[in-house]
Amino acid sequence: MSPEKTEEDRADENIVDEADADTQDENDVQEETDINPVMRLEAENAELREKLLRMAAENQNTRKRLVKQQQDAHKYRHQDILRDLAEVIDNFERAIVSSTDSRDFDTFHEGILMIEKQFSGMLAERYGLERIGVEGEPFDPAAHEAMMMEESPDVESESVKQVYQAGYRLHDRVLRPAKVVIWKPTQTEDAGDGDNEESK
Repeated sequence: MSPEKTEEDRADENIVDEADADTQDENDVQEETDINPVMRLEAENAELREKLLRMAAENQNTRKRLVKQQQDAHKYRHQDILRDLAEVIDNFERAIVSSTDSRDFDTFHEGILMIEKQFSGMLAERYGLERIGVEGEPFDPAAHEAMMMEESPDVESESVKQVYQAGYRLHDRVLRPAKVVIWKPTQTEDAGDGDNEESK
């Protein structure tokens, strides 16, 4: 083998090697192009999964917070009226202490009347609780429970004669009807007189 041929062969081999290298580079670029979308999708998938987990955790925290708020609202729903009742209890205790010291029934009685007035006024003004049942008012079956009925020639329609037990209305809803005795008009005997006139 001559040295010239060897150099020529070497040149050919270099060209072949360069061609092979170029082909390999193209294959590598093609593989990278094929791998990049997969990697990109996997990254997006991981990011979306993380967002979903974060949202699920936030929803769970929100649900827990709402449940606690509902429990607290139920647990402390009477706090306003109980705070006001505590003041009434304070007044009762003061009246009891005062009556123990003085033994003055009239003063004790006046104190109890004042407490009752304060208590009723507070329930009416702050909570809309209205007392039902006043002597002489017209009978209302929705607000009154008739315990007895008595006839009277002095009344033209049914009305309250006596209140056994007061009733209460909260805004427009009757909580407890008043137990009352009712006056009702006396039955006239006009119908019987008419029958007698016909028989004559």
